Amino acid sequence: MNLGVEHQRDVVEVLLDAHVELRHVVCLAECLASGNATASARETAETISDYVEWMLPMHCADEDDSLAPRLAGRHRIVDDALAQMKREHLALEGPIARVRLLCRTLARDITRLHALRFELASAVDDLRARLEHHQALEESIIFPALKRMLYVDELESIQAEMRERRAA
Repeated sequence: MNLGVEHQRDVVEVLLDAHVELRHVVCLAECLASGNATASARETAETISDYVEWMLPMHCADEDDSLAPRLAGRHRIVDDALAQMKREHLALEGPIARVRLLCRTLARDITRLHALRFELASAVDDLRARLEHHQALEESIIFPALKRMLYVDELESIQAEMRERRAA
């Protein structure tokens, strides 16, 4: 029964949704690498490029600038996971830049798809492998720690910071 109260997604739901979106973008990139050079493929390349250029850095900032400082020092296992998360964010920069560059190139000239197909497929495979491990770490240790270790006002502050990042 809906009593007129909208369900406000909590910070963990928002973070998990970002992971689902990123998985979808990686799937789009895989499809792009195996598809034909059409107008819709050019639009897909542009969508992928825009996502990894704008949305993905905001998600990393959510984790590095809003989550990590609030969770740090509360538990050794979480601290280890946070340190690993930061290292992996740095390690992801190269593969993300490679996918972004290839997709930006294809968004400008989709006729180059045939020539770049294998390079894009390789870049996407590398990114997917790194993301699977990275997201598993966050989803199994860091995200659950948010609800177990932080107070409601801290979670609300994180969510407010996330909204501000996207409004800028």
